[in-house]
Amino acid sequence: MQDRAVTTRHTILTTAAEVIIERGYGGASISQITARAGVAAGAVYFHFRSKEGIAHALLGLDLLEGLPPRRGPALRYWSDLALLMAQRLDNDPKVRAAPYLAALADNHDGWPSPWSAWRATVTRPLHAAKREGELQPHVQPEAVAELLISAWAGMAGHRTPGTAQAQMRTFLDCCLPGIGRPSGLGVS
Repeated sequence: MQDRAVTTRHTILTTAAEVIIERGYGGASISQITARAGVAAGAVYFHFRSKEGIAHALLGLDLLEGLPPRRGPALRYWSDLALLMAQRLDNDPKVRAAPYLAALADNHDGWPSPWSAWRATVTRPLHAAKREGELQPHVQPEAVAELLISAWAGMAGHRTPGTAQAQMRTFLDCCLPGIGRPSGLGVS
């Protein structure tokens, strides 16, 4: 895609997420999105066939976007991922809208559900931590990943702007001592 088209697509998605957060999916309209984004309806339909197409794009959220490659302990990488997810909740409406839309996807035929992909993303570093001896023997990576995704989605629904990072630090402070061996603990 050309730079202008990429910028327009990003603007549409960000604006759509803002409108969806404010009005709910059912209350958001293409005309509201285009008016706020300052784009023509044709631009929206060029990139997305419908409002549902916008929702599907928002559901394609890549949790790893912006996370540098792993260096060091896997458990540290996992906690860095959790903090990045929270930072993105605080700063990116597309990320804030994704868990809300994912909850709706569970009840819409044809909507892709991102939950399993999101869980897999946060499970991989936990499996690496287990293989590398960083986790306590009783820890089940899938259960901890489910806990993180649930906490993160709950933070997305929390309407106090700018609080997700602090909430995630508290979550990690409580969680890490129960899952990590003392030598592998630490939050950036």
